Amino acid sequence: MRTVEYGIDKPERVRAFAMVGVMLIATGLSQFIALRGSVEIWPELVLSICLWVGLLLILIAGIMLWSSRSGKYGLAWKMLEDMSWIGKEHVLDVGCGRGLLTILAARKVPIGTVTGIDIWSQEQLSDNTKESAIENARLERVSERVQFEDGDVTKLSFRANTFDKVISSLCLHGIGSRSERNKAVANLITLLKPGGEIAILDILHTREYKMVFEKQGLKNIRRSPMKFLYCLPTRYVIGCKPVVDRG
Repeated sequence: MRTVEYGIDKPERVRAFAMVGVMLIATGLSQFIALRGSVEIWPELVLSICLWVGLLLILIAGIMLWSSRSGKYGLAWKMLEDMSWIGKEHVLDVGCGRGLLTILAARKVPIGTVTGIDIWSQEQLSDNTKESAIENARLERVSERVQFEDGDVTKLSFRANTFDKVISSLCLHGIGSRSERNKAVANLITLLKPGGEIAILDILHTREYKMVFEKQGLKNIRRSPMKFLYCLPTRYVIGCKPVVDRG
């Protein structure tokens, strides 16, 4: 029987931290055992350095694994809880991955629809495929109101004023240029219907997104308290497009 699986973020990085940590601890112990009869102090120093650095890397790998398995789920759900829902919205999830946020949003719109888009990068998320997202939606019993499409946040093809909600989790930081990130956020805002809400959960850059929200004239802007996922400061920011569109 298949179970829902949302994958591990940055799987190669998690694996590398864990493997290097174990190797450092093993190296330190082996050097200490081999040279424990030496009158020099450096075997103890090598052991101490290897142990502490190795343990730190294993701890980082563990935090990243917990963030993927549990931490991001709780924060994503809290972000949706902080938005206003009536149950029939049309929602866009940008960078949906294997469908975690898409499926959570689908639970908020029993008579609405949710569209998840992604470029399905295996580097960003383990086994990141459209088929995995579709299967998760089926297992979570929300398939009838969820669809997944190929889509790049920097090259969106949707028309302006299409969605009641635009949401995104741990996606936009992957755009390396600050100007390109801010341009992508501004373009997402254009997809909102007047009165619609946008919510972005991300590491490091939510202060930038808040500034873009303000520049674009969004109202009721709020940024969540800081949490730490993947050993990095993580927040979400929410804003509402005015009912009377400035454009």
